[in-house]
Amino acid sequence: MKFAGGRMPQQSTDKKCVNEGAWLGRTYSAEFTMPRDNVVARLEEAFPGTGTGDCGPICLVRYEEERRSTGQASVLELDVRYEGQDTARVKLQAYNT
Repeated sequence: MKFAGGRMPQQSTDKKCVNEGAWLGRTYSAEFTMPRDNVVARLEEAFPGTGTGDCGPICLVRYEEERRSTGQASVLELDVRYEGQDTARVKLQAYNT
């Protein structure tokens, strides 16, 4: 989460994180489940500087090509999929371009 410039949202469960980076680039992916209630606002709080993007039906994105004031990733994508009435599954991609 530090590389992505954020923190794990409160009440997150079923967490998985993978370092997919190679010698020239760093890429991290993570998945977690969290309460569905106010999911977008809670993700915006946990990952400052994100805003609505076009990476999925509900997604937040942050591009920091020149300034990396919040973490080391130059791109952060958070894709949200609802699972039932109470939970959401979030997929995070943080990488350098």
